Amino acid sequence: MLGKLDLAALLVGIGGAAAIITLGVWTVHHPDKNAPAAMCFFMAGVLLFAAAGDIRMLARGGISGRPRITRHLWRMCFGLFIATGSFFLGQQQVFPAFLRGSVFLTVLAVLPFPLMIYWLIRVRFKNAYKLQSPARPIAVVP
Repeated sequence: MLGKLDLAALLVGIGGAAAIITLGVWTVHHPDKNAPAAMCFFMAGVLLFAAAGDIRMLARGGISGRPRITRHLWRMCFGLFIATGSFFLGQQQVFPAFLRGSVFLTVLAVLPFPLMIYWLIRVRFKNAYKLQSPARPIAVVP
């Protein structure tokens, strides 16, 4: 069931990508500012990739089963990957001194990415997420 909310979400994604591309172009033209232009373009690419998936979903009339779970997995795990990286690597001052700069924080920061790959492979090659027809009632003979 597709509706106006799906189209609105697509437009938000495209608008966000346009805003981030604009920020990236601005940072390229103002190198004195300490802003990572490459990260802006990377995040805009991820948003455009997600928007392309939304366009594909809208063109097909919706998704269910394995493709829906796969779509949810990569989007949620990518967001978690960005959040854990920002916290464990970007906010190290909140950790005790012996943990700052340690490989332990790096492992925690990138852990959602291999977990995402594991679950994407598992969902792709497991039969549990296939579309199945409803079970037929079994006739009982007295």
